Amino acid sequence: MDQGEDVTLKNQLQHSDKGFLVFLFFYHVSFSFLFSWYLGQYGGDAIAYWELRVEEVDQPERWFSHWGTRSYFMQWLTYWPAYVLGLPLWSGNLMFSILSFYGFYLLYVLVRQQVDTQKHLWLQLSLWTVFLMPNLHFWSSSVGKQSISFLGIVLFLRGLHLIRPAWGFLVLGLALSYMVRPLQGFILMGGCMGLLIFTPALSRNLKFILLPVAALLAYGMLDFILYITHIPFLHPQKIMEFSASQMEFLTGYGAQSSVPMDTYSWPMRLWTLFFRPFIGEWESLWYVGASLENALSLLLILGAVVLMGRTGWKTVPLFVWGGILFGLLLMGVYALTLNNLGIIMRMKSFYMIFFHLLFVFGLAFAFSKKERAKK
Repeated sequence: MDQGEDVTLKNQLQHSDKGFLVFLFFYHVSFSFLFSWYLGQYGGDAIAYWELRVEEVDQPERWFSHWGTRSYFMQWLTYWPAYVLGLPLWSGNLMFSILSFYGFYLLYVLVRQQVDTQKHLWLQLSLWTVFLMPNLHFWSSSVGKQSISFLGIVLFLRGLHLIRPAWGFLVLGLALSYMVRPLQGFILMGGCMGLLIFTPALSRNLKFILLPVAALLAYGMLDFILYITHIPFLHPQKIMEFSASQMEFLTGYGAQSSVPMDTYSWPMRLWTLFFRPFIGEWESLWYVGASLENALSLLLILGAVVLMGRTGWKTVPLFVWGGILFGLLLMGVYALTLNNLGIIMRMKSFYMIFFHLLFVFGLAFAFSKKERAKK
């Protein structure tokens, strides 16, 4: 961020925004303590990351022995605080929650650059509601991939939005996304990088150069997905065979929140990915919280459709569309690979906020349309 841009952002953030961001910080950090309690009750990957035992390495006492992608990268991140300093797990959860909060801050500032919430109380309340929805806070407040994934996608989208002064954010977000989950990194490169063609910050000549580059990256993304799934070639039968084997593998764990995704139609699969567990599917207190948030998610998305009408979609900024495209591409993968509601709630947590932001921009469009009609 250059100095001029920093001054602009500070001027745009009103007193109420700054107060909310302070509240949001403590709200988000409090989830790290809730998650620490959750780990003590139910266990989780965060414990194994902190104890450096997810992936075995030849020389665990050396930091760069843990270097790599996926779980190796998580162990590389936790090596110093956990192994060298010997800090407790709750402090690790606190560190990762502070790290992921930077993603909340950047995204909030990006939205406020586009939407003036000071004129309408309901617009401000809707923005705050979207940022307070608990699922994202819960899963991004611990030693886990969701914390890094959320920060990575926001950094990438910030770089996409402000390409010239903030290209470093784009590269860093891409690198973090790839290191923690290579599939996400390739989806960003192959899918969202194509959105650079639509950004006004780039010249037309540069966009013509980027077009074939984006096409090559998209091909590389598809090739990488086929590689990691061991699908020999792109064919519906081969894809469904892979999906069936993945569903069978997860079913073997005997999780209580397992659902028969392999028997569902595609509309039902999408409904499950977006909105289940829903109200009435209550098996525990966790299900109650998840179902209430999913019901609110449904209302926000339907409300956005109503508010936008035919022309309002043009007012949605590129970084929101980037987050939505990223989420839709991942959902295509999840529809073929996930059959556990608990895992689905975790995996969708860090991109659903972009779908919810459509309501904020839809409400802003409706207010501006009403004001223009009065004039």
